[in-house]
Amino acid sequence: MKLLFLSVSMLLLTCVSSAQDNSFLYQYNKQRINSTKTAMLVLGGWGVANITTGLIGNSTAGGEAKYFHQMNAVWGVINLGIATASYLGNRRLDPGKYNWQGSVQEQHKIEKIFMINGALDLAYMAGGLFMRERGKLKLTGRAHDRWKGYGNSFILQGAFLLLYDGVNFTLHHAHGKRLFQRFNELQLSVAPGGVGMVYSW
Repeated sequence: MKLLFLSVSMLLLTCVSSAQDNSFLYQYNKQRINSTKTAMLVLGGWGVANITTGLIGNSTAGGEAKYFHQMNAVWGVINLGIATASYLGNRRLDPGKYNWQGSVQEQHKIEKIFMINGALDLAYMAGGLFMRERGKLKLTGRAHDRWKGYGNSFILQGAFLLLYDGVNFTLHHAHGKRLFQRFNELQLSVAPGGVGMVYSW
């Protein structure tokens, strides 16, 4: 009778622990997905702003400013496309489908994406500096204006994206600490009737 009681107790504790797991993971993954969607709205807004100002500037400005706005419009189209695809993709995600392993993998994935993007942003800025310097070397007229204008655009876009990716990495990394802290609170409970995973309070 005592063995049966212990077995039932362990089963109940395991069920309660599992329900707590599912509730926590659902809310955790929902917040991660919503944060990513918000980030894509910001990127999309930046893209729309660049398309609008870029098209206006391209038709009204002259010299290197014309090419600066021209390239900004191109960046705007790219950023808007990436933001739209990512936003729609995240809308289709189900926060309830991730277990502990899946949640950890998704957390590492999103942080890695923003880290890699940050490195690319530095490359964009370096490329912009190279374009500006090339525009100064034995180039005149349109070629001079084009290289300098495009270079300034690459520097601006790279700087914004570096800030954008840095902020989003920081937010996701802080969010990820909750997951690993919760995981560390798990403890293995062993009894004659079975084994269960429960939370320490």
